[in-house]
Amino acid sequence: MLLNIQKAFPDIVQECRIIRFRQIRLAYELVAFVELTDHTVLHIRDYLFAGGSHKYAYHWQDAHGCLITRWDNATHWPDISSFPHHVHLKTGEVVASAVRSLFDAMEEIKSILTEGGTTKVRRL
Repeated sequence: MLLNIQKAFPDIVQECRIIRFRQIRLAYELVAFVELTDHTVLHIRDYLFAGGSHKYAYHWQDAHGCLITRWDNATHWPDISSFPHHVHLKTGEVVASAVRSLFDAMEEIKSILTEGGTTKVRRL
């Protein structure tokens, strides 16, 4: 997965590092991060469960550790139209999100970085 990210986004990925990858019974856990060429970091938590269900959190932060954007599918925002998928913006706002995978999040980040660094997250 991370090797594919590095190959797919060589213009924005500086380094990928796996912190933890393990199998827990019939599930898999990946904890990793991607350092980007602009010195921001994407922290990754990805879980794949038996039966194909998927839980994720992709937390993008600046070089000072401040949130830029976090995409996740925790079930604590039931009123969001894309429930359970949503995005936390640095303004504190939580909105619907089309991101469903690490690749989707990286596409979003690439779009933001190539549009002059504006953090306009595409909304549903």
